[in-house]
Amino acid sequence: MAGSAFLTDRAPSCPQDLLDRARAARPQPLRLAVVRASAPLPMLTARQAHEAGIATPILIGEADLIKKQADAIGWDLSGIAIHDSSGEKGAIDHATAMTRKGGADAIMKGHLHSDVFMGGIVAREAGIRGEKRMVHIFAMFHPDGGSPILISDAAVNVTPDIKTRQQTVISLAETAKALGIDTPRIAIIAATETPIASIPSSMEAKELSDWAQDNVPGAVVNGPLSFDLAMAPEAVAIKGLATEGEEANLVAGRADALVMPEITSGNVLFKAMVWHSGACAAGVVTGGKVPIILTSRADPPEARLASIALAALC
Repeated sequence: MAGSAFLTDRAPSCPQDLLDRARAARPQPLRLAVVRASAPLPMLTARQAHEAGIATPILIGEADLIKKQADAIGWDLSGIAIHDSSGEKGAIDHATAMTRKGGADAIMKGHLHSDVFMGGIVAREAGIRGEKRMVHIFAMFHPDGGSPILISDAAVNVTPDIKTRQQTVISLAETAKALGIDTPRIAIIAATETPIASIPSSMEAKELSDWAQDNVPGAVVNGPLSFDLAMAPEAVAIKGLATEGEEANLVAGRADALVMPEITSGNVLFKAMVWHSGACAAGVVTGGKVPIILTSRADPPEARLASIALAALC
């Protein structure tokens, strides 16, 4: 069955530079709690991260099934910790208890439902939530290389309030710097570059941009900007936005990171970049006491490995 002509057949790749940064970021590999590891994809991902030298997996789940999966992929688990637990809730409860006691540096979703996984993470008694709002960030890497584009929030916060969006800007700036972008240019996305009362996201984008001037040092933030004006220098030139002089918009046409209005627009954008450009989507939930890797069944191995590498930088 033929798909759309807009779909690409280019396969994503996990950038070597990202793996190198992840190895260099920590004195020891990331201690990665893999929640319910007893399925092929979580096991393959854990093995890849271990062999890449960016993580030491801690495999949580039904021990017999974990060992069976390891045998199926020819992985010798000598030196790899296995924590036996029963069912989805048992696995996430075990992982959060271990992490709360300092036994893991990051938590990755394995073979369990997302609502059970995130429900166990955000429960106050789990001890994973901190004082910051939790924010999901994708770092999108083009298959031809080059600087990544960061997107938030595409997977966790459905309709983030202004406080959550303020934390989003801070988290995007911090993550971009960890990826080697010294002065990140962050665009607050709306359907227009002019604040208009009939488009609430544009008004909030202006408020957020004004707040960022005094609260997000080391980054350049501007909004509202439409997607084309955030990303395309040609669109900026056609529409006559100033990029030099006192009235210069230093983000227009060269944004490193995009704050999306709500989850639908963020989710559509990241999937469009994956399926239309072959981008590798490295995703991590920031703001908790440890990074959270919220994988999807549709994620290819390259994106899963990149997500672990990104978590090692956060």
